Amino acid sequence: MAKKSDSYLSVEKNAIVENGFHKEKNQVSESLFSLGNEYSGVRGFFEEGVSLPSLIGTYYNGIIEYGLKDTPNAYLGIAKRTHFTINSTNYLKAIIIIDGVRLDLGKEEVESFKRSLSFDNGLYERSFFLHRGKKKIEVSFKRMLGMNSPHEAVQEISFLSSEDADLDITMSLDGTILHWGDHNYWEKGDHYESDCEYGLYLKTPTTKQSLLSLMKIEAPCLPIKTDSLDKEIDVHYHLTLKKGIKTTFTRYVINIADKKGTLDYPSTKKSASEELDRLVHKGLFGLTKENEEFFALRKTASDIEIDGDEKDQQGIRFCLFNLLQAYTGLDGDDNIGAKGLTGEAYSGHAFWDSETYCLPYYLFSNEQAAKDLLLFRYHTLEQAKKRAKELDCEGACFPIATRNGEEACTLWQHASTQLQPTSAVGYAIFHYMNLYDDESFLREYGLEMLLEISKFLLTRGQWNQTHTRFGYYGVMGPDEFEVMVNHNTYTNYMGKRIMSYTLSILQDPKYENKTLLKRCGYDQKLINEMKEAIEKMCILYDPKTKLYEQHQGFYDLPHIDVDKIPVSDFPLYSHWAYDRIFRNDMIKQPDVLMFLFLYASDFSKEVKKANYEYYEPRCIHESSLSPSVHSIIAEEIGKDDEALSFFGFATRLDLDDYNRNTSEGLHMTSIAAAWMNIVYGFLGLRSDRTPLAINPKLPKRWSHYSVRLMYHHRHLKFDVYPNKLTITNEDAPVSLIVYGQSVMVDKLYEVNR
Repeated sequence: MAKKSDSYLSVEKNAIVENGFHKEKNQVSESLFSLGNEYSGVRGFFEEGVSLPSLIGTYYNGIIEYGLKDTPNAYLGIAKRTHFTINSTNYLKAIIIIDGVRLDLGKEEVESFKRSLSFDNGLYERSFFLHRGKKKIEVSFKRMLGMNSPHEAVQEISFLSSEDADLDITMSLDGTILHWGDHNYWEKGDHYESDCEYGLYLKTPTTKQSLLSLMKIEAPCLPIKTDSLDKEIDVHYHLTLKKGIKTTFTRYVINIADKKGTLDYPSTKKSASEELDRLVHKGLFGLTKENEEFFALRKTASDIEIDGDEKDQQGIRFCLFNLLQAYTGLDGDDNIGAKGLTGEAYSGHAFWDSETYCLPYYLFSNEQAAKDLLLFRYHTLEQAKKRAKELDCEGACFPIATRNGEEACTLWQHASTQLQPTSAVGYAIFHYMNLYDDESFLREYGLEMLLEISKFLLTRGQWNQTHTRFGYYGVMGPDEFEVMVNHNTYTNYMGKRIMSYTLSILQDPKYENKTLLKRCGYDQKLINEMKEAIEKMCILYDPKTKLYEQHQGFYDLPHIDVDKIPVSDFPLYSHWAYDRIFRNDMIKQPDVLMFLFLYASDFSKEVKKANYEYYEPRCIHESSLSPSVHSIIAEEIGKDDEALSFFGFATRLDLDDYNRNTSEGLHMTSIAAAWMNIVYGFLGLRSDRTPLAINPKLPKRWSHYSVRLMYHHRHLKFDVYPNKLTITNEDAPVSLIVYGQSVMVDKLYEVNR
């Protein structure tokens, strides 16, 4: 693999730490030190601003706007107007002037710079020493978002000077931030000052949503003045920093985002004020204790401990921490954007990654959160049905990129030809039901989604001219370096399996629902057509070589040696002409290997080995979806060194900036995939079958690791040692398959390896 690590952070088990200011990495650090709580997210930008590349960003899950104008095209079925999560009020802004000079770390040198983010409580800290003549001044910052109380945020700014110094500090609520650096998507609603509370209320012009930001400032002096500008409130302070005496400003903030545009402003302001008083009473100390309890509780369901390699331990803890920052099942209308709430790349959109990569973590740690991810798709089913009609099909076609259920991607080659979001939702329902057998969910939501998904998969497919082979023509599979191909095997295989699963549900008397069948347009003729399509689905497999051809004609494509591509060419989308990437057999991310992973129990090790050895050398891993799946399959087929190498890449894709684009925001898919990498790779878990099966291995550079999972409402802990496996079960007995043997785990199970 041609990509190289670009590491600059200290290695800590339960934190990320930057010692010394790496100016050239400022925007990368802004992403890495982001805070979030599903409700909102804030990048790790400097509150005082900096004359370096920087993205000041605060975002709210579900606060969106539409593009200023349609994307012009003359073709039906192509989305003409995008939507996106918008940059919002900067409630941390603080202009700092010491002895007449504005603080700007882009222009002045500082000593002992350090910033850190704790995985135990979500506390972000930054400190350094600066000089004003002979004066040495320590400046420190802290910030935190409430995990159990998502409206809450606290910021603390402190100064300690070796001599008396003049300080001017302006603390603001700034609603003028430009999204994508060129446009502000907010309209002024109101701003006010009352009893040392400062409020800014903004509205979106098209979606009619609103954001109320309310703050109180604990300061060692009264403000000298307050400026209320168009979309900004500035509170100015002036004082003298006394020699050797620490001076602290603490800002308490309540942010209330009205996603549905239904909240009454006066009553919202009143409740926000009451919530602000409670936050001031508990303070940063109280909020820190609440966050510590939150993360400690989540660790009991999903923690992973690694002995023997601190980089791997830091990497997976970073991933687990950010999974919790991105999503906890707080709101059934939320989803997980490709960048979480850490940047503007991918526009806050959710992709098929949510169901195939992110969902498994929640399936084994938080059942309600997993269900809520599926319910997001149910709540947007009508938009998916509308999208299917736009593509001259029936049923429901889920969008490739969305935040509100509408297709937001205006690139036809992705939005109109990629069927994996739709099949991924079908697979996710199967996956959820396989683990929880939630009959009420299937009756109320899942079956209707399956019926509409399968109807789309039937009507989007076509027969060849002799009516002997069914499949999908003019599609783009998971490998987005191949466009408008026929019989992409991933697409065909997933279509076959999802339609088969739907028919199996219809055969179960428990789910008989004639009214629903009629409403979805199902009759015996349609069911027979689906059965025939399943039976004659084109699957390009050669039993002699055991290879699945990625799509019709793939073997004939010109070959390229991906290891000879210079590191400076990455990311390829920024350095190669767009059509150049389509003209060879280089693969962006797993395609054939992807369905071998999703339905792992369907395929022998020999089949996985043959396909891994053929496709892995052709994969450039341009997507964060890629390394983990390769690692998981490599581990299963005995390529332990390769598995461990890919694992390090997956867990540290952002920490070490392998793709040279962490500055745009974190890769939530890679973060979720790192968890899968350990659980499905090294622990050998297989969840496409019942009961759950595990086949643990210990990577050679580790002396021990443990994995905590929730399964059938049981807290399970798996400890893997060089010669022993122990399974601890804190709840009722549960059946598992361990190293191929069916066992009942009650309290403690132990087996020598």
